Amino acid sequence: MKLVLLLSLAAACAAAPSPVDYSLFRRSVTTDAGALSGNTYDYVIVGGGLAGLVVANRLSANPNISVAVIEAGASGYADAAKFSVPAANLYDSSVGTQYDWQWQTTPQSGLAGRSAPWPRGKVLGGSSAINGLYYVRPSDTEQNAWSDLIADDAWNWDQMFAAMKKSESFTAPNAATTRTVNVGYNPASHGTDGPLHVSYPLQTYPEVGAFIESATNVGIPASSDPNAGNNTGVFLAMSNINPANATRSFSRTAYLDPVAARPNLSVLTGHTVTRVVFNSTQTDEAVASGVQFAASRGAAVSTVYARKEVVLCGGAVNDPQILQLSGIGDAALLDRVGVEQVVDLAGVGYHLQDHLSTGVVFSPSSGATMPPTRITGDAATDSYVNSAIAYVRGSTLFSEQQWSSLIDQMRQNRAASVEAYDAPAAVKAGYNATYTTQVETLFPTSIGPIELLFALSFGGVQVQAALQHPLSRGSITVTSTDAFTPPRIDPGYLSNDVDMTILRQGFKLARRLGSTSPLADFTSAETAPGSAVETDGQWDEWIRRTVGTEYHPSSTCSMLPRQLGGVVDARLKVYGTRNLRVIDAAVPPVSFSAHLMSVTYGLAEIGAEMVLSDYAAGMKSATNQAATGGSRGSSGSTGSSGSSGSTGSRGAAGSSGSSGATSGATRWTLTTAHAAAAIIATIALSLR
Repeated sequence: MKLVLLLSLAAACAAAPSPVDYSLFRRSVTTDAGALSGNTYDYVIVGGGLAGLVVANRLSANPNISVAVIEAGASGYADAAKFSVPAANLYDSSVGTQYDWQWQTTPQSGLAGRSAPWPRGKVLGGSSAINGLYYVRPSDTEQNAWSDLIADDAWNWDQMFAAMKKSESFTAPNAATTRTVNVGYNPASHGTDGPLHVSYPLQTYPEVGAFIESATNVGIPASSDPNAGNNTGVFLAMSNINPANATRSFSRTAYLDPVAARPNLSVLTGHTVTRVVFNSTQTDEAVASGVQFAASRGAAVSTVYARKEVVLCGGAVNDPQILQLSGIGDAALLDRVGVEQVVDLAGVGYHLQDHLSTGVVFSPSSGATMPPTRITGDAATDSYVNSAIAYVRGSTLFSEQQWSSLIDQMRQNRAASVEAYDAPAAVKAGYNATYTTQVETLFPTSIGPIELLFALSFGGVQVQAALQHPLSRGSITVTSTDAFTPPRIDPGYLSNDVDMTILRQGFKLARRLGSTSPLADFTSAETAPGSAVETDGQWDEWIRRTVGTEYHPSSTCSMLPRQLGGVVDARLKVYGTRNLRVIDAAVPPVSFSAHLMSVTYGLAEIGAEMVLSDYAAGMKSATNQAATGGSRGSSGSTGSSGSSGSTGSRGAAGSSGSSGATSGATRWTLTTAHAAAAIIATIALSLR
């Protein structure tokens, strides 16, 4: 009888469609620095954001690989609804709270002297936990341009497309949505068994369909398959929503929570990495041995050691800050701040690009159906997030002749633009290369330099415009040796005049679209900028006073040749180091006509595969050396010192032939079967 009961329970656990409550399995997440301090892991990941948790998941899937993740922010479990309810991104926003780094830019001359806020996620999941949930892919032309800049097919569209699909579990829109909106999608362009849910809000509104129809009426084509390499046109964007319960799907829920009980994975929250530690600083062969971290300024500093690699996943602001504080960056900057140089790498923190945005706002008409301006508690209603979007080619913004003339102007201004960029010589050479790519490879095609985004929020109807491919460049640089002092963030907004010309035209089109039927049937007066703004000069003044970040900073650790101010090579290794990588949105050398989330998931998947490939090659080399009488300690196979039984990542003794990270005991991975087995074992004990 007992055996029948146990077998029945096992079958039920295996077949149960309801998700496991992974909050029961947060074994790996801690705020106790002692859990990591002094210990050695195979891989130490700096940053538990979008990319960091992807990499941690994929590496720790091998039970012989030990992984530590250090996240500056909190876990976020205590404020679950703030992250899980899609509408909370508007009406219970994490921006300006403890879950936001709350960065500020330097005063920007292009923004009429304003210092702009730069929200970035400071919590497990990073910005994927607090953003607007848009999942939009770039075009194949943009991705192939990145591949060409580094001369490596590992970064072409085909590879990125496969990686994005690997991360994805796609669900088609429901019937209510397809009745209301002309949704363009192709199931063949999506993955179905990845950890990240990609779907659509469970509820939408007639105005959303009207926006798409009005866009076609002003000459923007409707896209039937915007996720397969051509995103030009108007469509209903996907969102990271789990349709089973209408909650946000982000890197923590997708990549960490289901595996948080892995004994070879440790996640420390509430601690900031202050610098990377090197045990060898020979020219171009710096070897990272670990990182130092602390809870706050003045708090005790701890060290955790890396047997194989240190991987930076802190994002476009934190990555260059950590590198510079660790002695990797422009030699003149390091000398000025007082940081001992490890690698003279001019490009660290440079090539910064960001999307600029604001909206043309209309009052709703009496016949408009507007979403609530609060969280209602109804899952379907609260799943609505803004998602209708359009990527507009230059020849639609302007006439064909005007756009061609503007491209010619960009060509003529290239040398002056490069010279005006306040950056080291190698970085200027890289700017020349990426500027040329934008002008010669991207702009003459159908790539959209402007994004139009439709928003029903806070009681208004907005058609937002966002600059996607700025020619302006900025930088992020440290001003102090203190890791808790914010770096200097200078995006250089609108420092290139062409950016203003394109952005101004984008807002003119946004106004025209909002005033075109059928969307115009749902709006009344234009409230911003209002009818008083008509001339180019008036538009420019309004733009400088109102635009801000669209939350997509990138490229501060660009994948470019070193002589072009590159920071990482095609395998994401930091130049001048043997075992330090950067894997996140700091890496793409040019901005995309897309929200960065999709690319960053794909980039992280590719990066994790590269790390695992190098790990396998190292283990094979160690095996071959052992077979020919080599040292038992080679390739770190018996611990960081090469001696059997060195201290492991969880304080246990490492065993010869293993990673030395936990103990000689069998390592395992949490799956549904393991969860079922644990329950069965408990009941079996109670039945004895």
